Amino acid sequence: MDRRQKSPPSLQPPPALPTPPRPTTPKGRETRARLLASARHLFGERGYGLVRVSDITDAAGISAGAFYRYFEDRRTLMLELLAVFHEDVYRSVSAPWDPDDPRASVEATTLAYLELYGENHDLFGILIELAPSDPQGAEIGLYARRRFHIRIEHSLDRGIREGTIRPDLDTRAAAELLGSMTEFYAPQRFNPGYGSTSTAPLASIAQTLADVWTDGVTRRD
Repeated sequence: MDRRQKSPPSLQPPPALPTPPRPTTPKGRETRARLLASARHLFGERGYGLVRVSDITDAAGISAGAFYRYFEDRRTLMLELLAVFHEDVYRSVSAPWDPDDPRASVEATTLAYLELYGENHDLFGILIELAPSDPQGAEIGLYARRRFHIRIEHSLDRGIREGTIRPDLDTRAAAELLGSMTEFYAPQRFNPGYGSTSTAPLASIAQTLADVWTDGVTRRD
């Protein structure tokens, strides 16, 4: 059976977050943004579990009671931060697929992801912290991962059509395996508690991963 004869990949967004109506005044929008920024800083500095609503409101310079005009609770705020962050990651980590040089496309995307992860490892770490105990937090991470895998799968399918990728490749499985190499290297490199890894420059890591990646999927004839 031709492995390319497959059903389209499915992608179900996480459930909508329960939040009060968005503020309609400039002052209200500014206050809400200040709460998000304060929470982002504190969560990154201390971890999600050690931050209270009062810590966030103190840092934002508003009363504790005012918090609930904008967010149902601390968890809802955190989930919104994660959802918006992963949308930004998806839009930022992209490079045009070059059919004449797939390796360059892989290297550019890998380097962009690793650099972004390094700059935001604290927020990625919070998702790792939440995932085992918060199903909706885990859903945000799974949705983000699946979007990247689908993007890779589409690029591989396009490469098969253009004659640069092996025609016998199971592109769905390959996308999951190849995407996981970068995804699971990053926390080992940047988040405490994962053990030591290479300290080679990120550009060198991206080059090595691109070599491994393309050697496995490109045509050899």
